[in-house]
Amino acid sequence: MITIKRPLYYSGKISLSLHKYICINTYNIMRTTLDIPEKLIDEAMKATGAKTKSQLIKDALQEQIDRSKRKKLIALKGTVDLDIDLDTLRDRKL
Repeated sequence: MITIKRPLYYSGKISLSLHKYICINTYNIMRTTLDIPEKLIDEAMKATGAKTKSQLIKDALQEQIDRSKRKKLIALKGTVDLDIDLDTLRDRKL
């Protein structure tokens, strides 16, 4: 979030780029109530160094997404036939 100490108006109109920034960063937030044991949250915050619960949850979700994508890529190992000759690639002229 941004903190603004003076009016955002220039000739009575808000800056278009600032308006887009506010809209994009406001509408992508979803408030949710979760039942998570406080001890688990405290331990996770200490272990990760997260300063807020929101940041802790965002980081945990992103890490889970990344882990899932890596597993899917690893599962593709050996299933894609690229038919690449490395000797030909190394000798080619650009």
